[in-house]
Amino acid sequence: MKAQLLLAMGAVSVQLMLSCSKQSEPPRTQNPTVNTEPQHKVLNLDPQALLNGIRKNLKLDPQNASLHGQAASLYDSVDDFKSFEREIQIAMRLDPGNPMDYYIAYAVYKRRHLREKQASALETALKLDPANPFGHYQKAGMSENDKDWQNALEEYRATQEFLQRVVQSDPHNFQNNRWMYVDKRGNPFDVTYEESHIADDISRIRRAMQDRK
Repeated sequence: MKAQLLLAMGAVSVQLMLSCSKQSEPPRTQNPTVNTEPQHKVLNLDPQALLNGIRKNLKLDPQNASLHGQAASLYDSVDDFKSFEREIQIAMRLDPGNPMDYYIAYAVYKRRHLREKQASALETALKLDPANPFGHYQKAGMSENDKDWQNALEEYRATQEFLQRVVQSDPHNFQNNRWMYVDKRGNPFDVTYEESHIADDISRIRRAMQDRK
C-alpha cells in the first residue's frame, strides 16, 4: 500500500509540473488555456483516502519530508490552501535541498496568482538546480509577460543551452517520444514542450527587441 501511494503521489507531482508548463506559455495571439482539472481526477484517485493514508504514515514518521510533500499536493487537490502551505513549508524545512518541493509550490502559487511567492519559489528551485531547463523556461515566461525582453532572452537561451548540453546529449533522456530531464535527486521533468518551442521563443523575443529600436 505504501509503495502504491508513493507511486501515485509521484505521478501527481509530475502532473502538476506538466500542467504548470503548459499554462506558462507566453501569450502570442491568444491567452493560454488553463487546466483547472483537479489532479486526483486525472489519476482517478480518491484524495481523501490518500490523505488518510498519508496522515497515518506521518504519525509513524513525522520527520519524513517526502510524506509532507505528498500531503501538500493532496491538500492542493482538494483546494485546502492553508494546509497545503503548512505541509509544503514543513517539507522544505526537513529537506531544503530538494527542488521539487519548490517547483510544486511554484505551480500552486502561479495558479493562485501569488506572484511574489511564485517568483521566490522558482528562484530557490533554480538555485538548488541551476541546470534545469524547465525552471529557466518558466523564468523566461515570467520575464516575457513583464516585457523584460533582455532577461527573457537570457533565460530562453539558458533553456536552450541546458536542453542541448544536459538533456539531448544523452540519448537515454529520450523515451517514448518524450524528452526528460532528471535532476540529481531523481526528480523527472518532461521538457518535450520546451524543446519543441525554444527556437521560436528566442526568435519572438529578438523580434520584440528589434521593434523597440
